[in-house]
Amino acid sequence: MIGVFSHVVSKSRLTRIKLVTIDNSAFRVHYRFTFAILLACTTLVCSRQYIGEHIQCIATGVNNKVVNTFCFFTTTYTLPDANNTAHPGVGPVQWDSKPIQHAYYQWVPFVLFFQAIMFYLPHLLWRTYEAGTIALLVNGLQRLYLKTDDEKDLVVGTTRITSEATRWAKIRNVMNHLDTVTRFRLNRNWAVVLVGCEVLNLVNVLVQLKLMDKFLGGQFYSYGLQLFDDVSSPLDRVFPKMTKCDFHKFGPSGTIQTHDALCVMGLNIINEKIYAVLWFWFIVVLLPVSVAALLWRVIQFAMHSRESFNRLLLREASPGSRIDHVDLAIIARQTTYSDWLFMYYLSGNMDGAVFRDLLHSFATGLRKEPGSQASDDDLLPLDKNSL
Repeated sequence: MIGVFSHVVSKSRLTRIKLVTIDNSAFRVHYRFTFAILLACTTLVCSRQYIGEHIQCIATGVNNKVVNTFCFFTTTYTLPDANNTAHPGVGPVQWDSKPIQHAYYQWVPFVLFFQAIMFYLPHLLWRTYEAGTIALLVNGLQRLYLKTDDEKDLVVGTTRITSEATRWAKIRNVMNHLDTVTRFRLNRNWAVVLVGCEVLNLVNVLVQLKLMDKFLGGQFYSYGLQLFDDVSSPLDRVFPKMTKCDFHKFGPSGTIQTHDALCVMGLNIINEKIYAVLWFWFIVVLLPVSVAALLWRVIQFAMHSRESFNRLLLREASPGSRIDHVDLAIIARQTTYSDWLFMYYLSGNMDGAVFRDLLHSFATGLRKEPGSQASDDDLLPLDKNSL
């Protein structure tokens, strides 16, 4: 019987230890999804398997390999105002022609990789500062909702089911750590750094939008809208498929000869799709998500001292918890926003029943502090008037 129960417990989702969460979904959109998208784009641009040669040029009187190398490492250009051309932007140079130089394609993989690093940097800063504080406090508490009435712990397979005494001993240990953190204000900068990194996420998005617009010659902001245009010429201005290149060399008598080369930009077929995806991701997804995350922090800061707000939010963060309304009132009145946010992330990393007991112990400690606003009449049993 024990063997069957051991197998069931070991396979149960209830006994699996989940990773500790120290940020929110909006933060993860930056350092997980956006970071992965940019790295994938970098890899795709560097791959010749799907693109072939990045550039192939034809010119008379010059070796094609030489022209290819020269035009790739210098610049090519197009004539957007030219008429009667075989390809958009490719035609004879007139005295009033205004050529557009295209030098960005050499730097695309480097810029994409730099962007990926910049999106991971705020998470790295936050994780370095946080230094596993939440994980240290919740370590060993994620299975405390499984308890036995025996005086000793029960080991079933690889799962240890704690006794009531062990359970409360671990909770008291966390309370001691939490009391030290809050009493000496060790977490006073915790919320400041977290929100600061979230602000840095938004600033990073805005800076990178400006960077990409500058990188593409002022064409990025309207690039996504041009995708819906029936005429292909707007996109050909940004990522032309055919370009011109001038190769100069000395003739037999020392005269400078100019060779007009026509270049096929195979790389731009991929660049066009990559920046279309990035435009929609940055403008439609990333920018609204970043703004919404900061607005949510403003709402939290304004409402964290309200009991009704705490009741709703802690129920969502720690489902299954039946928190005493007096505990909520004391926490709301006597904690700063930094303490409150710290407790909120603790609740998201604990089982509801365990967090309820921890919160009750913490509120009881606040009642006993000198100058506490809670009266002795507030010392009600834990199971009354609960949510």
